[in-house]
Amino acid sequence: MQWSYAPSRSPAAKVQRRVVQWRRACNAEIAPDRPVVTFTFDDFPKSALNGADALEKHGGRGGFYACTSMMGMRSPVMGEMFDAATLADLRQRGHEIGAHSHTHLDCARARLEKVERDIGENLVALSESGHHETVSAFAFPYGETSYAAKRWVGDVFTTGRGVLPGVNSGEVDRSQLRAVELGSSTMHRRRALAALKSCVETNGWLFFFTHDVGPSPSSYGAPFGLIDELAQRAVDAGAVLVAPTLGAVLCGVSD
Repeated sequence: MQWSYAPSRSPAAKVQRRVVQWRRACNAEIAPDRPVVTFTFDDFPKSALNGADALEKHGGRGGFYACTSMMGMRSPVMGEMFDAATLADLRQRGHEIGAHSHTHLDCARARLEKVERDIGENLVALSESGHHETVSAFAFPYGETSYAAKRWVGDVFTTGRGVLPGVNSGEVDRSQLRAVELGSSTMHRRRALAALKSCVETNGWLFFFTHDVGPSPSSYGAPFGLIDELAQRAVDAGAVLVAPTLGAVLCGVSD
């Protein structure tokens, strides 16, 4: 498992990201009766279950995007990764398991055939681990995608989530939904609170994403206290805390 890969930051890659962002693959209109907030956890380490605990404290459920080549392994940064028992536990508690590719593939750099094959392996591995429910949510590793990949993802999944910051409101691309990263810094908290305020004011759909959760998270993770605070503030503001596919239903993106 390659734990240290980083997507290209070349000028050409940056231009390509903007082009892909502007080209909507699956138009949808966000129209919930009340603000919707979806907390998501990528890859995901076992400590992300602390995030599940925080959400359940406020009556919410979240989405956990599983990269199956990491299953049962130990990340040098995030610690123990999920296993079959983790999936079963989350499922029993009412959280949603989403796809995140098998090899943590950079979908912007790979040919569509490889993307299809890798995500197919992801779904097979989830099924073989005992997760037999339909997988309706996908998150692009690193937030990276091509236009062809997100069109295909839109055909296979109800939602595709990226990492471009912002609140989803009005007309959106349901195969590249925006999300706000959670982390340990004051900046992360400030941006998260601003995004939540915007979500409430626009009656939109806000995704948060992180990886590990704990008192001293990695540089990819977030403190339990931040998730607890945001969940409480969201509920107090009249928002609902739901997993990705239920969020899509409440927002009118899916039946």
